[in-house]
Amino acid sequence: MSATLLPASSHRRVPWKNGGGYTTELVVRPDGDATGSAQGPFTWRLSIATVDRDGGFSAFPGVDRSLMALSPGGLGLVDGGHPVALGRYGVHRFAGENDVAAIGVTVPTLDLNLMTRRDACTGVLEHLRLDAPAGTPRELAAPPGGAVVVVLLAGTLHVDDQLLKPHDAVLIERTCQADDGALRLSGDADVAVASVYPLPGEGFTRTVS
Repeated sequence: MSATLLPASSHRRVPWKNGGGYTTELVVRPDGDATGSAQGPFTWRLSIATVDRDGGFSAFPGVDRSLMALSPGGLGLVDGGHPVALGRYGVHRFAGENDVAAIGVTVPTLDLNLMTRRDACTGVLEHLRLDAPAGTPRELAAPPGGAVVVVLLAGTLHVDDQLLKPHDAVLIERTCQADDGALRLSGDADVAVASVYPLPGEGFTRTVS
């Protein structure tokens, strides 16, 4: 198991694929230059987007997406003509081919996006509430051949002995079954956990344009 701290100050801001806004990349696999950007191929990506007006999302054929609303007011969406109301830390999963748009935006809002290439891996995005008085740290481990990303959304969080700041992230990657180990999470915090699982027989070498 390998664990990498990804400070918010190191995240890269890139334009949306459709040019309608910007997103800040936390993790892109494969790693590297433009081949992992919003305009280039990737196998999976985790990013935080700013939505400051109503409008459509970029199309990503062959990609599954999970979106978590981060701002207190949540986020309103229309997915294939059906309204979706997300409260803070609510998650909506949809296909990258879907016609999805933000609606009812009156102030800039943030959302966390996990994208996974459908023929290479699957992803799960969830909110985890840590409560310091409970006194029991949580342990997280990546699946064999997969990855887990922990993102501090609000509050105070220690990952092992490392104190995180808001929107800092920790990436856990596991290359094989024997490569075990886990991180200990403790504090009084709201945390996003993005888990990526390779499909049987697949690695993280394929990419999507």
